[in-house]
Amino acid sequence: MNKFLLGSIILLMSGCLTLSGEYQAYVFDADGNQLNQNLILRASGSGIYSLRNSVCNAYPGATITIIDVETGEELESESPYQC
Repeated sequence: MNKFLLGSIILLMSGCLTLSGEYQAYVFDADGNQLNQNLILRASGSGIYSLRNSVCNAYPGATITIIDVETGEELESESPYQC
């Protein structure tokens, strides 16, 4: 019984941590200038992590703001992100 309960809790928690939806990222330098004005950066679900890591490799020290495309709101759990 305890193993079943523990397994259920882990399964439920992992479902809560999985991102789903469409996200758009905006990248800013230390002075607040947007670095991707001519480039739309979008990702689906957990692909936002790959996008974020790629941007950080290209622009160390940048700040990334992640917006949920459907709601237009900032993804509070992951944004803003400082590279």
